[in-house]
Amino acid sequence: VNEKGRVANDVETEQIVFEDVSDGLPTQITSIVQNRGSIPLFWSQETSRLNIKPDIILSKKDQNYEATRLHFENLVERYGNPIIILNLIKTQEKKPRESILRQEFAHVIDFINKDMSEETCLRFLHWDLHKHFRSQATNVLVLLGKVAAYALTLTGSFYCRVTSTMRPDECTAWPSSENIDDGDMSPPKYCDNVNEGAYRLEGNHSGDNNTANGNHSVKPPTFQRGVLRTNCIDCLDRTNVAQYAYGLAALGYQLNTLGVTDTPKIDLDDPLADELMVFYERMGDTLAHQYSGSAAHNKVFSERRGQWRAATQSQEFFRTLQRYYSNAYMDAQKQDAINLFLGNFQPQPGKPALWELDSNQHYGYVIRNLVALGNGDVLISLALFV
Repeated sequence: VNEKGRVANDVETEQIVFEDVSDGLPTQITSIVQNRGSIPLFWSQETSRLNIKPDIILSKKDQNYEATRLHFENLVERYGNPIIILNLIKTQEKKPRESILRQEFAHVIDFINKDMSEETCLRFLHWDLHKHFRSQATNVLVLLGKVAAYALTLTGSFYCRVTSTMRPDECTAWPSSENIDDGDMSPPKYCDNVNEGAYRLEGNHSGDNNTANGNHSVKPPTFQRGVLRTNCIDCLDRTNVAQYAYGLAALGYQLNTLGVTDTPKIDLDDPLADELMVFYERMGDTLAHQYSGSAAHNKVFSERRGQWRAATQSQEFFRTLQRYYSNAYMDAQKQDAINLFLGNFQPQPGKPALWELDSNQHYGYVIRNLVALGNGDVLISLALFV
C-alpha cells in the first residue's frame, strides 16, 4: 500500500449478463462486480537472484494503520457496505513467510473494526487455499462456491430492465430496492473459518418479487451494495481461482434473475461452467503477464479438466522459471523506465545515473510512482449474451 491507501494490482472485474433480444423489445441486464488487490500493509519482497521466494519484510512505519484505513474507506466510497475480504494466503509454514502477513492482516482488521458499527465493519474471511488444494479429499472449487454464495447473499447484484428509448441515467435513477434479506444472517466481525457461514447462507437468493406482465416477468431494479475483495500474495493465481468460483456462483444468480434457469446454482459439471472457466483463465493470464512476466498458475483448473499431472507440473515449473527471470533480471529495468517516464528521476550532471542506484535508493521513487499510478485502476468486463 502507499500513503494514499492505493494498493498494487488493484483490479475490478465486472461480470455482465443480458438478454440478446430483437430491436425495440425490453432488455434485462444484470451485473456483478468483484475486486482484487494487494494486502494493504507496508510490506515488500527484496528481489534476489539467488532465492526464488525471497523473504517477506513487514514494515512498522504505519503504527495506526492510516494507509490501510484509507484503502478500505476508498472501497466503501466505490462500492458501499459491506466490504468482504477473502484472504487466501497460507496459515502455517515451516519458515514463516506468508503467515507473517496473515497474522498482521487479521490484527489490522480487528483494529479498524473497533471503531465500526456492526453494519459497516469489515468482514474478514481467511481460507488457506494452498492447504485445501493439497488435500485430495477437498474440492476447492466446491468450497469456494459456498463462500461465493455467502458473499452474494450479503451484496446482492445490479439488475434493470431497459428499452431502446430509455436514457442511461433513467436506470440508475430508479429507487433502490433491496434484493437481500439479512435477517439473522449478519456475519461476525472476524471469521477464521468461512465454511460454516457459507453453508448456512447457501441458497438464500430470492427471486420471488416478480409480477406477471404478459409473457414477461417484471422485477424491480436492484443494486449491488458492497463488494467481495480477494487477495493472495501477488493477487494472481489463487486469487484468479477464487474469482472464477465467485463468477460461477454469480452467473447462476444472474441467469436465475433473468428467468433463464429455475435455480440460482450452476453445477461444476455443467458445460457452462467450463466455458466461464476459459473467460477467467484468459483474464488471469493477461493480468499475470502484465504483473509477473508469465501466464497464471492454473493447477486447479488443469486438475478440474483432468489434464495429465506430469504435463501440468512441467508447465507450472516453466512458468515459475519465467517469473523468476522476470523478477530477478527484468523488473528493475521496467521500474527504471517508469520512473524516468513519470519524471520521478531526472538526470543531473555530476550525480549517479539511474542504473547506478541500488534498490534502497530507488525506494523513494517507487513510492511516488505508486501514488502517480494508483488512481488508474484496471477494469475487466466479462459480457455474456443469453
